[in-house]
Amino acid sequence: MNILAIGAHPDDVENTCAGALAKFARDGHKVFIATTTNGNIGAAGMKPEEIRKIRLREAAESAAVIGAEYFCLDHDDEMLFEDRQTRMEIINLIRRCRADLILTHDPNDYNPDHNLTGKMVNDVIVMTTVPNIVTEYSPLENTPYIYYVDTVNGVGFIPEEYVDISDTFEIKKQMLEKHQSQIQWMKDNYKNDKTEFFSNMEIQARYRGLQAGVAFAEGFRLPRHAFRIPTRRILP
Repeated sequence: MNILAIGAHPDDVENTCAGALAKFARDGHKVFIATTTNGNIGAAGMKPEEIRKIRLREAAESAAVIGAEYFCLDHDDEMLFEDRQTRMEIINLIRRCRADLILTHDPNDYNPDHNLTGKMVNDVIVMTTVPNIVTEYSPLENTPYIYYVDTVNGVGFIPEEYVDISDTFEIKKQMLEKHQSQIQWMKDNYKNDKTEFFSNMEIQARYRGLQAGVAFAEGFRLPRHAFRIPTRRILP
């Protein structure tokens, strides 16, 4: 399969579903990672364009850990809005990756970029197969399935399916390690040190693992709408 993970910001995908993506990649599936924004305010003491360049480089280096390809729609951080152009960009991205499965934000997270990314992906998914909606890349033959990833700190999110990431947890950490600007941002903005940056992720992975009876897990849920409900297990 072609697996496309769409996050709002560089490092969102790594925090929420990198363990599952590493398993997909290991099993021979093609993995793509994309962000709707460039994260250009996510660092202290630098101008937005400088931050943008750093964060896009870090995101590409993180994706490379599992042999994934990275794309960015390049909207400004915290300034993502829904309009015709953005909708068409997301349709084109999904078509470009020939996605069979998409992992994206739950539309009930804490951050507006997260919420809108998840909402727009779900809104356009049936449009990806429509010939009269013309983008650079041709329409898909089949509508991709969508899974929503866990929210930040798991707040308000009840998983329906779990992926055991006990054997890919270290890879997840390696991918997050590439986002050095975010480690510094958390230290500067929230007074967290590097250890706490990783421990927050580990606590959530351990908690989802506790629920699923394994060491570490990631949680997912389906949007319960027509054309989005598979009849078989798709997650690894």
